[in-house]
Amino acid sequence: MLPKNYDPNEIEPKWQKFWLDEKIYKYELDEKRPAYAIDTPPPFTSGTLHLGHVLSHTWIDIIARYKRMTGYNVLFRQGFDNHGLPTELKVEKEFKISKDQPELFLQKCIEWTWQAIEAMRNQFIRIGYSADWDLEYHTMDNWYKAAVQKSLLEFYRKGLLYQAEHPVYWCPRCRTSLAKAEVGYVEEEGFLYYIKLPLADGSGYVPIATTRPELMPACVAVFVHPDDERYKNVVGKKVKLPIFEREVPVLADEDVDPTFGTGAVYNCTYGDEQDIVWQKRYNLPVIIAINEDGTLNENAGPYRGLKTDEARKKIAEDLERMGLLYDRKKVHHRVLRHTERSSCMAPIELLPKKQWFIKVRDFTDEIVRVAGRINWYPGDMFLRLKDWAESMDWDWVISRQRVFGTPIPFWVCRNGHVVPAREEDLPVDPRFDRPPVERCPVCGAELEPVTDVLDCWVDSSITPLIISRWHEAIKGDKEAKRWFEHNFPTALRPQGTDIIRTWAFYTIFRTWVLTGEKPWRDIIINGMVAGPDGRKMSKSYGNVVAPDEVIPKYGADALRLWTALAPPGEDHPFKWETVDYNYRFLQKVWNIYRFAEGHLEDFDPANAPSELEPLDRWILSRLHRLIKFATEEMEKYRFNLLTRELMTFIWHEVADDYIEMIKHRLYGNNEESKLRAKAALYELLYNIMLLLAPLTPHITEELYQNLFRGRIGARSVHLLEWPKYDEGKIDENAEKLGELAREIVGAMRRYKNSHGLALNARLKHVAIYATESYERLKAIEGDIKGTMNIERLDIIKGEPELEERIIEIKPNFGTVGPRYGRLVPKITAYLRENAEEVAKALKAGEKVEFEVEGQKVELSRDDVVLRKAVFSGGEEVETAVVGDAVVLFF
Repeated sequence: MLPKNYDPNEIEPKWQKFWLDEKIYKYELDEKRPAYAIDTPPPFTSGTLHLGHVLSHTWIDIIARYKRMTGYNVLFRQGFDNHGLPTELKVEKEFKISKDQPELFLQKCIEWTWQAIEAMRNQFIRIGYSADWDLEYHTMDNWYKAAVQKSLLEFYRKGLLYQAEHPVYWCPRCRTSLAKAEVGYVEEEGFLYYIKLPLADGSGYVPIATTRPELMPACVAVFVHPDDERYKNVVGKKVKLPIFEREVPVLADEDVDPTFGTGAVYNCTYGDEQDIVWQKRYNLPVIIAINEDGTLNENAGPYRGLKTDEARKKIAEDLERMGLLYDRKKVHHRVLRHTERSSCMAPIELLPKKQWFIKVRDFTDEIVRVAGRINWYPGDMFLRLKDWAESMDWDWVISRQRVFGTPIPFWVCRNGHVVPAREEDLPVDPRFDRPPVERCPVCGAELEPVTDVLDCWVDSSITPLIISRWHEAIKGDKEAKRWFEHNFPTALRPQGTDIIRTWAFYTIFRTWVLTGEKPWRDIIINGMVAGPDGRKMSKSYGNVVAPDEVIPKYGADALRLWTALAPPGEDHPFKWETVDYNYRFLQKVWNIYRFAEGHLEDFDPANAPSELEPLDRWILSRLHRLIKFATEEMEKYRFNLLTRELMTFIWHEVADDYIEMIKHRLYGNNEESKLRAKAALYELLYNIMLLLAPLTPHITEELYQNLFRGRIGARSVHLLEWPKYDEGKIDENAEKLGELAREIVGAMRRYKNSHGLALNARLKHVAIYATESYERLKAIEGDIKGTMNIERLDIIKGEPELEERIIEIKPNFGTVGPRYGRLVPKITAYLRENAEEVAKALKAGEKVEFEVEGQKVELSRDDVVLRKAVFSGGEEVETAVVGDAVVLFF
């Protein structure tokens, strides 16, 4: 029996343990069923899930549960992305171990990561995540690193991997290169410095505006827009850099914004990404003026050794003294900082380092073509990938100057010849392992290990191949080959909008190169989670909400409903009031099933009658229409509309209306009518449970085990089939009848409420007059009478003879009071005594004039309030109008 109160903290952990112990979600290869492999995002092992994880992974879980119910062989593996700078910084700071002790450092990174995985896995389980945890993978596993390295060897053999010098995002505080995902622009106050650069031929100046005068020693060109008339006569000339006495060319390029500053900018190697574009586009020299620690180097001349902010101030002062700094304005501008580490937030420098690259620009058209063969949900998200692909200016930099990462499996001699690892030795770590040959096979020189590690996107951009066991299949493993052929291309990639240009793009590219196939059939994109105030969640805003704050208070199912209400591809704010409403909705569901439990205890579905009553047909028609809609929406990976529709249906049509309207039958003495009500109620609640199961797995498991398992037999509600809608049960006439019953009963409820009557209070006499709806009202006469506890109910064809009378006239105190003051009580008495005469005059649009205590009183229609009453056969009645029906309450 269901307990009285719905308690998610009691229910949810119980069923989570049951699912794990019983291996309800265990995957077994079954080639007779259609495959559905989900390429799940492996979150970075930070040690905790945030609400963004909860939203995206609940969506994944909803899809997995739905697809299992519709007969698919669902491969649902969850992985963890282990390598990353935050782990290295934690080990350095908290465990006081230096990167100069690489083996000990790596050991501690791995220990910490296992702790983080354990914590995050438990949080996944706590939200009801139905992955097969026996198939969990980790990017730091040796077999995973071997697969990544195998993929790199394939790229190397295809001539798509090379080494070259290239600028990287460099954090002077953390002393490491960073991935683009680890940096971001921060809005800050600063200065825009206006500087005159003398033309080398002495013919004048080119004025530039910059926020970074300290980069002047690295200036290699000045750029203007080709259509800017102000600078047409200086393009092709040279300017002489003050202080440093070097000459650099003035060039024209359409990337220049002529409306910013002076319309002329200097190109410094490297101030920002645009500087990299111009340097490569025009093959300009490279001058590096900043060291790895953020100080200026020997190329900065007299400013050598100064920090960048110190040099900025000193150079500005010197230029001003020379008369070349002619203005300085405060600006609100964007500064690139190490945003991934809120404890750092250091300004980022672009420093050239020798890096490893994968050729990707040559494949832009192919990537876009393959991406176009994937079904995107929402469809416009494809354009984000296309725009990113077509805007790339250089190849993919895959190396990182870190310790904890997948090693790059190469050795290089001093002449630049590359020696790859042998496949049979994978995984290898050139930092510790010997090369496959003693010396370079090309020139005989000694080999040096590649000490860089891979960008984390190199690890995670082969996840569809990992989950489908490509790395084993290509080695000839027969079982893995069957697995791969069944599950690849995978069915679905779910991910966020923020990593379309990284994870989606690189996965499409690498999978295409390695297999000649697209990685997935479908890709679904979720938006980001905003704080309760609508802004991006941020500690600085004080609007961060953690899942561990929400679940103990409301339970996982209420939080899951919040995720299901998120629109596809759009940002979704977290709102406490939404989760609270969801929790109250689940309480309503609980109460519905608890009420039904006693009535259905002895009901046998095999003995269900073939004929049902009108309201039973109405609610089942609405149910099957909803099943059809829910199925269509699920197939499109859209949960928000169906979730809202389902919640509204259950709370209002089922709980507020249908159940209230069949109570008189369930408690009555007509056994046939009672059986029909039970049959409809059973079918209704069984299918509602199935519709809710992917969204709210815990409460539906509890309801199934208590009400249905004894009849159905399956170990879990999550092993049942998705409900099938029956077109034959969709009955428009029944739905019209049901809506009419809802409206009539609703009008009667409002009458009782306005008179302070309990909803089960007896009404002595009610008459309903109707014309077009007469026959329909007669069909539900017993339901109306029973539901509203009416002693006498008359349903009469035609229109009632009603007389409307004005039975009282009162002064409108807002207009009469200020004019007549103390006379108002006597005016009131006069109006009451002469109500009929006054009403007649006012109705004719005339003014009413009379005297009170010798003072003339003049009243218009606005000066009075009329109280009307309706009479039928001389008896005063209240009425309500519902369509063509008029309800009379005697």
